[in-house]
Amino acid sequence: SSLGPVRPPPPRTPPQPAQPPPAHLPGAMLSRGPLAAHTAAARIALRAARGSPLAARVAARDFWNVSLPVLGGPGGAHTTKYNIVRPGKDGVEWDDFLLALPERDHLASFSKEVPLFIRYLKVVTDKENRNEAFMAFLERAKNGLVVESDAYITAEELLAVMWKNGYSESERNAIQFTFPGDYKFHYPELSVMFDLPEEDTYKYCMRTRIESSHIGELDWSKVKRQGFVRDHWLMFGVGLVIFKYFPFFNYYFGVKVFGTSMWCYTMWTGLNRFISKTCRRNEYMAAQKTAQEVMDGEDALVTSMRRFANDAKCVEYLNTFKEDTDTKIAQYRASLALKMKDELSERAVKQLQAIAAFEAGMGAALQELVVREAASSFKDQFPTDTRMQDAAFSAAVKSLGGAQLAVGEDPVAAHFENAFKTLQGVDLSKVKGNEKGTLAERVAAAQQAKDAEFKNTFMVSAAEAQEVRSLASKAKSGEGYDFSKLPADAAERLDALYTSINAKVGYAMPDLKMTPIPKTPDEAANKYIEEVNARLAAAQAQLRHARLSAFVSAF
Repeated sequence: SSLGPVRPPPPRTPPQPAQPPPAHLPGAMLSRGPLAAHTAAARIALRAARGSPLAARVAARDFWNVSLPVLGGPGGAHTTKYNIVRPGKDGVEWDDFLLALPERDHLASFSKEVPLFIRYLKVVTDKENRNEAFMAFLERAKNGLVVESDAYITAEELLAVMWKNGYSESERNAIQFTFPGDYKFHYPELSVMFDLPEEDTYKYCMRTRIESSHIGELDWSKVKRQGFVRDHWLMFGVGLVIFKYFPFFNYYFGVKVFGTSMWCYTMWTGLNRFISKTCRRNEYMAAQKTAQEVMDGEDALVTSMRRFANDAKCVEYLNTFKEDTDTKIAQYRASLALKMKDELSERAVKQLQAIAAFEAGMGAALQELVVREAASSFKDQFPTDTRMQDAAFSAAVKSLGGAQLAVGEDPVAAHFENAFKTLQGVDLSKVKGNEKGTLAERVAAAQQAKDAEFKNTFMVSAAEAQEVRSLASKAKSGEGYDFSKLPADAAERLDALYTSINAKVGYAMPDLKMTPIPKTPDEAANKYIEEVNARLAAAQAQLRHARLSAFVSAF
């Protein structure tokens, strides 16, 4: 705050509206006529206050006032000419809107994030079927809504105006319960929410701020006095014309002393503005960087502390670790047994279904096999049987003559009939198969090939059983087996036989993979991990030995 006393605002007559506000607009528009009168009265009161002893003391204190560097500039405090403290911002000047009456381009602007307002506007525009207005505002506010910082009305002011203009309680409650009490509705938001021209909402917001004698932000580059070089050399010219009429003021003083002094003053003013602006900017950026580093450090500390948030519960967990582990191991064993049982049942059912499907396919293909083999036997016999050729020629000539053929005169029909008769009462399992023999022998050969395929697919062959016995004899060690004595190729062959034979008989092999634990950068932890991995490898080797021992013992 300032070291001097705070001066109360100048008294002024409350403004009276020139006419009642229109029904379609929440409040009256900005009017220059009444405001000019109010401004003149305020300025007269301000001149009277400045002529008082209190004003003289305030001015004296302002002259000797000391502005602390830590409080001044961007990010600090700024004391206005009315001895009212406002946040310090670079390129911003604070002034009373009632006294300054700023133009629109004099106001300082900023980028406003409006996610809450966009969600509320979506509901309003959907209800009023104004989707085009919502999409236009959303596109405008996509990268931030750029507005004049002080062209707004507060939520309380908006609720009061809505009550005066006859809005329902539900409409006012929607605003009150959606937005916080200190929310500022800028004129583009009011325009799209009430479907009013932006010019009207801007005038209303400015009138509201001016009537409350609001001290707002102005763009310093637009309101500051321009052309300081011109002013300095205008002072030099006027001073030179005046001084030449005084005695003892000669050419040397006027041009050399006074002119050089004015040049130095002009250069000092320009450099002072440049250097002060650069220093304030660098100081503000350094403060922002320091603040960001402090926040990052605090976040890092909080993150590190969260890692140890549950350390106090470690003792509690260790106290019940053995009981919890025993319970979970028992549950795991029960679940593993049930899972293995389900897998074994499912695999056996699928194997039986495959066998039934194979047998059904063999029965369905038997009729087609008989016809195909009968035709094949006819094709093989006809080129070498002259009697059948003569009978076929005679039957063909008789057919061309238009005569009716007897049953025994057609050699093709007679061959198929005799072939089918040879299958009656024949046990194909006792007939020796011959692919070039009679129909029964041909069918028996095909049937025996199917039987061999069935045995090879679903049954363990004698060769496989003998190979398992041979490998088991090599691994025999006393009363048990030591499969580590087998060469690498023999061990791989035994594993392959274990897999193929179990698949043939429909036995589901449990898949219990024991993946080693990867190492960590901690050497102490790596020793424990190596011990655990060694035990896992030993358990896996023991499980494999038990499986192969039970497997070879079956043969």
